[in-house]
Amino acid sequence: MFGPQTPMERVWRGCGRGRLEVVCLRFFNVLLGFDGHVHGALPLSRPRNLMGPALVVGASGGVGGALHSLLSKERRVVAVSSQARKSRDWFETDYSEDSLKQIADNMDSRFSLVFICGGFLHGEGIMPEKRLNDLSPRAMEMAFRKNAIMPSMILKNFRSHFEQIQPAHCAVLSARIGSIGDNRSGGWYSYRSSKAALNMIVKSTAIELKRTHKELCLVAMHPGTTESKLSDPFLKRGTHPSVKAEVTARRLVDVVSGLGPEDSGGFFDWQGQNVEW
Repeated sequence: MFGPQTPMERVWRGCGRGRLEVVCLRFFNVLLGFDGHVHGALPLSRPRNLMGPALVVGASGGVGGALHSLLSKERRVVAVSSQARKSRDWFETDYSEDSLKQIADNMDSRFSLVFICGGFLHGEGIMPEKRLNDLSPRAMEMAFRKNAIMPSMILKNFRSHFEQIQPAHCAVLSARIGSIGDNRSGGWYSYRSSKAALNMIVKSTAIELKRTHKELCLVAMHPGTTESKLSDPFLKRGTHPSVKAEVTARRLVDVVSGLGPEDSGGFFDWQGQNVEW
């Protein structure tokens, strides 16, 4: 009658609600013209198991900082970044594997919600390439190290702190521009290819962790164009609609909280829509 369950309705079922209550929820959403995804649906309390400690890696950046501020209002948040604040729950790292391993060894929690943020698009004299002739080993090495290798080392060292019995969510911030199927304009070689590599790392990790973390949803996410240092040089041209980091943070939390284990290994945007690989 109503079609497949929406992510928001799966959250409702995760709270222990029965089928009749889900049907009632769907009836009112349809009656009022809501689609049940992310922003339109009737307000629901989140399952208690989604309100455990959260981990934000890259918490000193634009989106990471906004996520930390938002989540701190409702739960304990452990932060990891290159610039730490004075807090027992904030760890400073240079993102080397030794540093990440040491932090993981000193963590005392399992996390039901994890965001892995950050990325490299420009800096240190490097800008996105417009043509093949613009490619340089230095730019490619920098992009792959920060956009693919570092997140993979974060997953490797922190996976033991993901909630294993209860439902858990981990979102790795990727970018639509890393989609091979959606590439219709070319250019930006280093950034595109490093994000495509990240997407494959997320997909493979999700398949592996499914064996040990059956309630985990691990996804790649396109956050949308956000006002931050990463996007500043391109926003000045006035051709990219953008939002504040606080808006992006709220969108990401809403979307991720509505996903379930069956969505693990997927690639989603800030609207909760699938992005082609």
